[in-house]
Amino acid sequence: MLVLLMVASVPVIGIAGANAILGYEAELASGRRNAAMLGEITAERYGSRISTMREMLRGIARNPSLSALANDHCGADLGMLLNIYRDRYSNIWVLDGDGRLICSALPDAPRGGDFSSASSFALARDMAAQLSRRPDGAGEGFALDRFSSGLLTNRPILVGLVPVMEGTRLSRVIAAGLLMDAFIRSGTRTPLHESQRVWLADRENTLVPLTTARAEELPGEPLLRRLLNDPAVGAVEGHARNGQDFAYAISPLDADVRLVVGLPTGDIRRAANHLLLRRVGELAAFLLACLVVIVVGADIAIARPLRQLAWRVRAWRPGAPFGGRPLRGEPEEVRRLEQAFTDAAVTISAREEELRAALRQRDLLMAEIHHRVKNNLQIVASLLNLQAGRLRDPAARAEFGTARDRVQALATLHRHLYTNRSFEAIALRPFLEELCQQLFSALGETPGRRISLVVQAGELEIVTDQAVSLALLVTEAVTNSIKHAFPDDASGTITISVQTEPSGEPDEDGEGVEVLLSIRDNGQGMSEDDESSGGIGMTLIQGFAQHLGGQIHRHPGPAGGTELTLRFPLRRREGEISGRHMAGAMEEAESPG
Repeated sequence: MLVLLMVASVPVIGIAGANAILGYEAELASGRRNAAMLGEITAERYGSRISTMREMLRGIARNPSLSALANDHCGADLGMLLNIYRDRYSNIWVLDGDGRLICSALPDAPRGGDFSSASSFALARDMAAQLSRRPDGAGEGFALDRFSSGLLTNRPILVGLVPVMEGTRLSRVIAAGLLMDAFIRSGTRTPLHESQRVWLADRENTLVPLTTARAEELPGEPLLRRLLNDPAVGAVEGHARNGQDFAYAISPLDADVRLVVGLPTGDIRRAANHLLLRRVGELAAFLLACLVVIVVGADIAIARPLRQLAWRVRAWRPGAPFGGRPLRGEPEEVRRLEQAFTDAAVTISAREEELRAALRQRDLLMAEIHHRVKNNLQIVASLLNLQAGRLRDPAARAEFGTARDRVQALATLHRHLYTNRSFEAIALRPFLEELCQQLFSALGETPGRRISLVVQAGELEIVTDQAVSLALLVTEAVTNSIKHAFPDDASGTITISVQTEPSGEPDEDGEGVEVLLSIRDNGQGMSEDDESSGGIGMTLIQGFAQHLGGQIHRHPGPAGGTELTLRFPLRRREGEISGRHMAGAMEEAESPG
């Protein structure tokens, strides 16, 4: 049941786990979102300065009174304009098409000075060449040079320029130096100054910090190249050069200038981990509570009635009534199952009574059969005895006597079968004692007078099939000992010993048992002439031994005489084997495993 409950909770665990992971990812993504948002806000703030400079330079280019070559008031006009934005620009100047200074907002600027080697003028020439290739052959452009120091002010600036064309020829260059201090001052006044890291990148990917950002807080070289070379990458997460977690975003201010914004995400990641752990804990507590409720409810509603029913089934015995008072709130299915068991118990009891009656009838019939067989064998023995009495030849009379003894042994066996009411096996010791008594009496001997009889056998039962062969084998062996071991009124002892011991190979029920049979006397023993005389007795003994599953061995006894030994496996009754197998199967079915 617990396994089924766990399987049923897999979808719930999957959905809740997916929600927890999505919440974790969303919390982590907030760092990238914040970095992208801060990048856009910062780009708006800093971009306004660049757009203002661009519009100012284009306005100067469109105003002939400020950009004309022969205007002597150009420098004064530019100086007035510089005074308005003194905290923003380092200088505003105009160059001719050859790179010579026409006028400058700074009064001490060398008019006519050659600035053709400046990188800003080279950038203006390249832009003019691009403008000259346009279909209309004219137009306005704007470009930002790399970060540099002003030639006149020696202050860090970002030069912005507008080339002025006459046809396809560069006529003038209107330029201004945007102070980097203006960016830095603007960045330090923002509320996010402490947490926000902002760098300004020029056209050559040179980075200048605008806040308290440090160089070790920049991303690694591969991620930095990816940000600077692919502005469409947006916001990404990565590790700074000092190993801290950061979210970076890049925002273009112009075609040649970009902002790189970095936002520490260590606190965000810790908050996301805390959120994930809290969600997992809530899920585990919820599932545990549901599991407890389901297990308790299932135990009360289903498992407990089933346990009660199982207990009543185990306590029931054939012939006894089955049933009991049902529990309150017992499920209908359990009631039906209990009723089915009650009906089955009634049927089994009726069937058992029928089987008992049939078994009693069978026992009576078997007893009658064995009784009649015993009577018939007794009649045959009597006929053989009568026939032997009419014979004059001693040898023939002896053969008839031997046949009579064999038939009498079988009759004794059948008498034990119906007397003991056991039709599959007999007790071996009483049977051997009575059989030997009959053999002594038939040969005119009384045990204990001239020849003593000793039967050594424990409480052992032997099946009918083996009992027949064993009875005939003992009959032949004991008869031979009485007739031949003690001639001329010699006295002695005949000993029959039966022992059991475990065998090396188990039988069908796993408990192999072997029987060791020994028949010995302390008489005169058998001579070589007796062994080679070719009598049928020893041949029968060997045949009976093979039927028992063993091999007879003949050798001198420990006190003289002759000893026959036979080792054979003990077969068990069919009912005993099947009963043991059934009991083992029931024990295995009731075991906890």
